[in-house]
Amino acid sequence: MARLKDKEETILNAAFEVFRANGFTNASMKDIAVKAGLGKGTLYEYFQNKEDLFLQVVNAKANDFFNEINARVSDKTSLGEILNEIIMITQETLEEVEFFFKFVMFAQFFEMSRDTKQEFHNIIMRNRREYMNLLRELFEKGFADGVLREFDWEFAANFITEMIAAYCCFKEHIMGDCWLQQQKDLDREKMIDFILNGIGAQTM
Repeated sequence: MARLKDKEETILNAAFEVFRANGFTNASMKDIAVKAGLGKGTLYEYFQNKEDLFLQVVNAKANDFFNEINARVSDKTSLGEILNEIIMITQETLEEVEFFFKFVMFAQFFEMSRDTKQEFHNIIMRNRREYMNLLRELFEKGFADGVLREFDWEFAANFITEMIAAYCCFKEHIMGDCWLQQQKDLDREKMIDFILNGIGAQTM
């Protein structure tokens, strides 16, 4: 069973690299098999077709994202530290998987079947909800600890999820390699300051 799991992971990793290099349309099962060091027929023992494989790559990367968050925030105690890790992981992930956004933005998404598009949408929304829940629980704890004022945490989690994702996606898509680590660090500090302190004048 472990060997089967290892082979599936090998295929997913190879598929990710091929999709990232060639895009969905220009990637082929043959290319993925070569990258994985396996016969093309072996891929079909695990995945129905290229669309199924793409969806499983999306799902695997989403799982990796949340596993990484859980691992890196486990020893953090302050709200600022946890937010810093969450935003940093988001920056790193978008740098790695930006081709998923290009995939949607440049219309390759529309080349898929309706069922596949729906499943892709379901995966994205399911993980967006998990991201929101993570932030909402974090903010609720911040309020309980007296760090945050009372607020509608469902709205806050929804808004800030979009704010972080949209900002990081925009910078990664527009600037790419020009979005240097020093600027990423500075942007992350500003996002945390904005989330925790806002932009309103402090009143006595």
